[in-house]
Parts: sequence; C-alpha cells; structure tokens
Amino acid sequence: MAGNKRPNENAQYIAERRTVDVLRALKEYSDERHPVIKKDLLEKVSTTDNDQTLSDTVDEILMEINPLVHTDDNDAEYRIKYDGYDKPFEENPLVIKETIGALRNELRRKDADKEAIKHKISELGYKKAPAIKGLRYIHDFSYEDMDRLIGAVALSAGIAPGDKERLIGRIMDTSSRYYKSPFFDRALGKLKFNPYSEYSRLHSRTGVTEKRIGENVQILQNAMRQRTKVRFHFDCYSADKTYVSDDVWKVISPYYIVVYNDNYYVIGAWDTGTYACHYRIDLMSSVEVITDEENKPVQMRSMSDIKDLPGRDMTWDPEKYMSEHLYMAFETDKNRPRDISIRIPLSYKNRYTILHDWFGDHFRINKKATADSEEGYEVVDVRTSPSMLAHWAMQYSDFCEILDDEVREDIRKEMKKLERKYKR
Repeated sequence: MAGNKRPNENAQYIAERRTVDVLRALKEYSDERHPVIKKDLLEKVSTTDNDQTLSDTVDEILMEINPLVHTDDNDAEYRIKYDGYDKPFEENPLVIKETIGALRNELRRKDADKEAIKHKISELGYKKAPAIKGLRYIHDFSYEDMDRLIGAVALSAGIAPGDKERLIGRIMDTSSRYYKSPFFDRALGKLKFNPYSEYSRLHSRTGVTEKRIGENVQILQNAMRQRTKVRFHFDCYSADKTYVSDDVWKVISPYYIVVYNDNYYVIGAWDTGTYACHYRIDLMSSVEVITDEENKPVQMRSMSDIKDLPGRDMTWDPEKYMSEHLYMAFETDKNRPRDISIRIPLSYKNRYTILHDWFGDHFRINKKATADSEEGYEVVDVRTSPSMLAHWAMQYSDFCEILDDEVREDIRKEMKKLERKYKR
C-alpha cells in the first residue's frame, strides 16, 4: 500500500467507522450501573458532530444487535439495553420511534393520504417520537463476576506473580472505565498489592511449579473434554530439590481434577482395575494425549467401569470423595471407604474444626453411641479409608480414639513399629 496509508483515511464520517466508534464509546463509557444518553455519547464519538446522525446510528445499531422482540428467555441476548427495551413490542420506545419516523416519511410523499397518516400518528399518543434513553452496554462480565474473576487470579497460588498483572489487565479490558477492582489499579496497570506477598506450598521462586501445574492441567482438561487417555512420567524430588523422573510411562483415563491440601490431583483410572487412581499433578511430567497409528486420540475407559465414581451426568460431590479418601490414597478392596466411629473428648473445643478440615460436612454425631459412651465424650461417624484413618488417628492421638476394631489393630501394629524404632 502506497506510503502505508489506510484507505479512506480522511473519510471520517463513513457509516461503518461511525458504527464502530459508537460501539467503542458505549463499551467504554456505559455499563450496568452507568447508563448514558445520546447527548453525552455525542461528546465521545469523533466520527460525527451531528446529533441526528448519531441518533440514527444508535437506533440502527439497537435494531440490528438486539433481538427484535423481548422475552424472559432472550433477555441475556441484549448487548445494549435502554429504558423500555423490555416492554411489549408495540410499547417499545424504539419501535414507536421507528413507526413514527416511517409515517412521517410517508407524509412527505405527494400522493400520500395525509389525514389518514396523521390520524395513525395521533393514535400512537406521541406528539413527537420518544427519546431513546438509558443506554448501557452489557459487558461479558457483571461487576460481581469481575470481582470473582480478578480475586481468583490475584489470590491464586497456581499462577506465577508475573502473569497475574497481565491476566487481570486483560480481564479489566472487557469492562467499562467505571469498574474498579480492589486488586488492580487500572491507570497504572498494576496490582494494588505485592503479588509476592501471597504464597502457598505450590509457590516456587523460579515459577517452575506453577508453570508445570498450569501446563499439565491444560493438557488434562483437553483430554477430559475429548474423553481420551493420557500418559506421563511420575517424578519425585532429589537431594538438590529438583524433579527426577522414574522414566516409566503411566497410562490413565483422566476424569476429574481436585485440590487437596494445597496440591492438585487428577482422579482417573488405569487400563486395568475397578477403582480410581490419584496422581499429584505437580509431579507429573511429559504429559501427553495418547494417539493411535492414525494419530487419532485413544478413547478413555468408560466411567461406568469404575466402581467408586459416578458418570459425568450424575451428581458427584468432590468434597465427599476426598473426605472418603484421606491423603488421596488409592482405593483397594481392603481399603474401601466405610463408616467408622471416633470417640472425642467434649473438652476439645476445636474438635468440629478439625473434623471439618478433613471430612468437610461429612461427619455425623452418633447420638446412640454417645449416650452409651462414658461421660465427657462424644462419638462421631465418618466414612473414609480405614488404613489411612489409622495414620490420621496417630497424627491426632491426643484428640481422638478410633472405635473400629480393624483400624485399632492397624494402629497397634504401627505403634509396635514405632516402639522398636525409638526404643532406647
């Protein structure tokens, strides 16, 4: 292009450019809480200085961009709302204005039946066409949605601090200039707090952990969406605090991703077996979707083959699942979750907090067992992994007593091992 000049560079008032200009101004200067009138909009639009031209452009945009007739079902389809947009069709101010305009154009025809046309206009009940007021652009996210999204990014332990400002800035770009976030200064393009002041056990100064989790989660989500198998190596940490791979390919069908005690896990199934398996996502490396000879993804196992997981079309409670699989241990026939009673002293004020930390809302006070227990104690029932509960009980030995005979025997065996280890 000669001189790298834009075609029609000086054609400031072409309709297409004016339409884009109006939409940009509406998006920037209006939202659900800040409507504008056309007069205010005229000051923000550079492609016309004529209020009638602007008014006509706005009306045409409203007629084209929104549904013609408002219903309760299509309210979310309106990208630009205005006062009266939700009235019945014949009472809609935009429709009335268009009707009056068409009748007045007809009046100008030489052969027009002027009396009949004037009568039609008077029947509408307006001396002049109604003004279209209260214009507001409907953004992709409401104020509440923006607060949640930005808060989630700002406080996420799985996003490197350097990426937070970039992501939040892009989210802010979808809003009007009036939206303000408690986390982000739009003028400076900076977070309002030090992103390096918030950490979790997932944080690493190099960003390696966050990067690995983010990449692995994306691959796993794509695999779950396509219902395909994945393979990966499972790593551990070395003495110099770096990842060391086992160099053995593991193949699973991935079903869910959960966060348990600050760690991300994928819940899936091996090609054999009837119960789910769990893998820490930050320890997975070389994750990839498995393809066949024709480079087509290999389909995952049906979830109906896995005894402890419902299908995706059924209600699944991840919190309950994690409470039944303490420490995210694999399930076996011997280690299947079952109801187990725990005796707790009433003097332990934080007993319900500890129970909630590990079992969520999925513990129940056993009133009958409590009544039969010695004074000063309460019995609660939980449904969880028996062998893992033995380890949990030793961790909280001053807090609880397990009443299940099998688990008690496991605890005694562990105590004997500890006695031999620490015997003087």
